[in-house]
Amino acid sequence: MCLSGCMATQYNTATHQHERILYSTAKEVRLGKKISKKIEKKYGLCEDEEVQKRVKDIGAKIARVSDRDDLQYHFAVIDDKEVNALALPGGYVYLSSGLVEAADSDDEIAAVVAHEVGHVAARHSMKQLQGEYLYTFLSALAMIGNTDRGYHRGSNFTYISLMMQYSREYEKEADKLSVRYMTRAGYDPKAALSMLDKLAELDKKRSSRVYTYFRSHPPHDMRQALIRREISGELYYDDYLDLMSVYEEDR
Repeated sequence: MCLSGCMATQYNTATHQHERILYSTAKEVRLGKKISKKIEKKYGLCEDEEVQKRVKDIGAKIARVSDRDDLQYHFAVIDDKEVNALALPGGYVYLSSGLVEAADSDDEIAAVVAHEVGHVAARHSMKQLQGEYLYTFLSALAMIGNTDRGYHRGSNFTYISLMMQYSREYEKEADKLSVRYMTRAGYDPKAALSMLDKLAELDKKRSSRVYTYFRSHPPHDMRQALIRREISGELYYDDYLDLMSVYEEDR
């Protein structure tokens, strides 16, 4: 198995870092297209043509100002009343019909779209996939001559914890990029704050879930603090307290 030698170092204009990427853009697009067919088959697309056009037009504006121009973005609304959004490899971005209904303006929809485009521009899904392949490879090596099931359960738990932490870091990075892209496209980045308020209220209405530790998104207060800092360049006292409280919880 080839790990480092097969990966090309690329400069990521979204993250401003040199990164080792295992997959070419062509392979990423093929993977995203394959997954997109399964998503659309499972949920179906929203039949309201005006809703589809609204999201596609907003998406096109965000895509034009993103830091990644080596692929063609695809935006669509799936027929799902749950408030959700996802970005697939290769630039396939989906918003649920429930999310579009929850938004009060194009700016709030743009906040969600810009966040998902941020994931694509930073190649978060592909980095996550590379991490999974690396873990599979290392686990196979560790299993040779080791029959201790407790060891394998422990290593699995460590991996899941690590990947979820990476995922939370990716979410924070996508929030920062969303402010950048909304501003460039002429949308009000403060709409990201009002949209997060809506998501927080919806979370309160949902029943409590098991394993809440494994949540990919950082807490709403922390996300809002980071977004406000990204918009103004300043960190306010209340936001500082929110960030410190979250850091204490993570320790």
